[in-house]
Amino acid sequence: MTVRPAADRTTSPNNTAAAPPVLVFERRGQTYCCPTSDVLEIVEDPVLDPPGYPTPLVVAVLLHNGGFIPAVDPANLFDHPPERRGDVVLLHGPAGTVGLLADRVLGFRQPSAFGPAPWIPSGRMCRSAAVIDGIGRAFVLAADGVADVPSAATVVASATVAVLGGRPGSGESERAEADDGPMHLIFSVGGRAYAAGYADVHRILYRHRLFRVPGAWGRVRCAVEVIGAVVPVLDLAEPDPLPERADFVVLSSSVGLLALRVDAILRPLPLRRDPTEPEWFPAPGIAGIGRQREQAYSIITGEALLRDLVGADARTGATA
Repeated sequence: MTVRPAADRTTSPNNTAAAPPVLVFERRGQTYCCPTSDVLEIVEDPVLDPPGYPTPLVVAVLLHNGGFIPAVDPANLFDHPPERRGDVVLLHGPAGTVGLLADRVLGFRQPSAFGPAPWIPSGRMCRSAAVIDGIGRAFVLAADGVADVPSAATVVASATVAVLGGRPGSGESERAEADDGPMHLIFSVGGRAYAAGYADVHRILYRHRLFRVPGAWGRVRCAVEVIGAVVPVLDLAEPDPLPERADFVVLSSSVGLLALRVDAILRPLPLRRDPTEPEWFPAPGIAGIGRQREQAYSIITGEALLRDLVGADARTGATA
């Protein structure tokens, strides 16, 4: 087995301050993670076509934003037979863009430890491993491993342009502007786009079953199970009838977790907080406004949902 020298590794397992925030996902029983700065988008259950020709590591091809993106089954990196199914995490690096197949996206975390994984052979995309509190070890798939996928360099840059909100040839100044600000998860509810900061997102749930809470009234009519715990569901759109399964962004709050039902989970984006925002908003659950160039997003937090939705229901019930 050929082992890479560890001299070029940048992070010590004891240097937790250097560990970047990561997007955590599962694939066939194993946990993986990607630095959030390297994630372009999360594509839910897309159509995956066979590559048509044997290519190392590539198990499928995804048509996305006008370009073909090679998809990799992380389990195949560790010599398990590949499977062409699942959600896709788009990972971008200097060498291009690849899709990582995922069974379940767990959400954003800050690793408690991060270090090299010299036992993994070269050419397998994985250079390091992390320890995630409450989860355990996760293999890190980052931008520096994209070059291990031979076809990644041929992918057109349309996906990058779409995420940055720019256009081909728009220059490095726009790219730098888009990178300014903390990362947020963008999602849609009722046809409108919203954002939540990575620090507030506890977990992402795809196609989870929700159930009605007997005797519930007001905004909290349903709940969803999150790792054995029952978490109340909030909905900004209040669809009728309620879907049997839905996607959720689980947010932290001072009283515990809150699951916000969403129509679609779109992509991560760096947003700058608008310094001119007023101190209050007429829309429930909105804590502020984030911007990327001219595009504005309403930022949702668990505390704002608790204040405007759950708190309003409690006040209504007390006066009834």
